[in-house]
Amino acid sequence: MAAALELSSLSLFSREMRKTPRLDRAEETRLARLWHDQGDREAARQLVVANLGGVAAIAREYRHFGLPEMDLIQEGTLGLMHAVKRFDPERGFRLMTYASWWVRAAIHDFILHSWSIVKLGTNKLQRRVFAGLQKAKNAIAAFDGSRADDVAADFGITAGEYQEAAGAFLQRDLSLDCACDEGGDAMVHNLESMDASPEQIVTDNNWSEHRQAGLYHALSTLPERDRLILQRRHLSDEPATLKDLSEEFGVSMERIRQLEARAMKQLRESLVNQ
Repeated sequence: MAAALELSSLSLFSREMRKTPRLDRAEETRLARLWHDQGDREAARQLVVANLGGVAAIAREYRHFGLPEMDLIQEGTLGLMHAVKRFDPERGFRLMTYASWWVRAAIHDFILHSWSIVKLGTNKLQRRVFAGLQKAKNAIAAFDGSRADDVAADFGITAGEYQEAAGAFLQRDLSLDCACDEGGDAMVHNLESMDASPEQIVTDNNWSEHRQAGLYHALSTLPERDRLILQRRHLSDEPATLKDLSEEFGVSMERIRQLEARAMKQLRESLVNQ
């Protein structure tokens, strides 16, 4: 049902685009000047509508990513609208020639955000790698490493770095419920348990006991007052404040802070040397 609705909306869009007259250079320039000089929103709207066919043509180039074509067109239209805001007719080129970069950039961003639940394309290099995958040579280098050195050199990175960056864009997320072997077992059933094994529990307990014994041994090497300060400040259920200890030992709070810092340093050194 959803597929049918998507198809009908795309068909409706295509039919409306066929009814929309194309703008010649003179009319496009006139509308662009109205928008650029007077902020005429209707002129801007006409520029956008007249070039939606170009957006759809660019969007079709990205259908192999498996995302709804109407979504690609919508994102590309946002890029077109951004281009219209910046378009200067006095430079001598047509709007769609200028806008194609913005349209592709908007579609690229949409694909990068929709391609995986893992965030991709977070820097300029990754975005360049993704855009370059449209070239067969780049895609082959990412798949099997053929001429990966040459392709990677174009991006200023190593072959391994290129394959790692490009590989993230060449695979889709898999459901944990999908079958992963001939027996039809779901992938989730073959994942390693998050619970610790009995051997790991014993190892962790032994290590914890070892570290605890080391801590108490290190504390025993400290002067009595320093040891008491650390115990009261860090090992008590209700840690004492600097003010409490300054009153108890009859010194200033700054002196308590100094003694605590000295004791912590000695304690760390003792633990490192064990």
